[in-house]
Amino acid sequence: MLALLKHLAEKWNNWTGDREMEVAIRKHLTKNGYYGSSVQLQNVRLVAIQRPGWLQIYRFEARARVQAEETDGPDPEPVYHQLYGLVKDDIRHKILVVRVFDNPSERRALYRRWADGLVELRGSHGLG
Repeated sequence: MLALLKHLAEKWNNWTGDREMEVAIRKHLTKNGYYGSSVQLQNVRLVAIQRPGWLQIYRFEARARVQAEETDGPDPEPVYHQLYGLVKDDIRHKILVVRVFDNPSERRALYRRWADGLVELRGSHGLG
């Protein structure tokens, strides 16, 4: 029973809750050399918002497999990268911007620019 509860908690923690945003993240990763359809999204969280809620910033982590170059020989061993990302969703203008970094400090720098003047989530789930 405890294992089931842990499994459900992990599923809830990694659930995006927004199909459009999840598809945009996967497409962005595919365009940037990863297998976007098999990426494992983790810790998707709203971290900043502009009142009345039209502009939102989300953070996420992803474990993504690097696309291998086609060769005639045997398939190479899969290579995975841990990625740190931000999503800026402006519902008014239907703009969804996804950025992904290898380093969490790079994500934090972009977050500081994007979140300027927004209401930010504090604590363990925020980036501030």
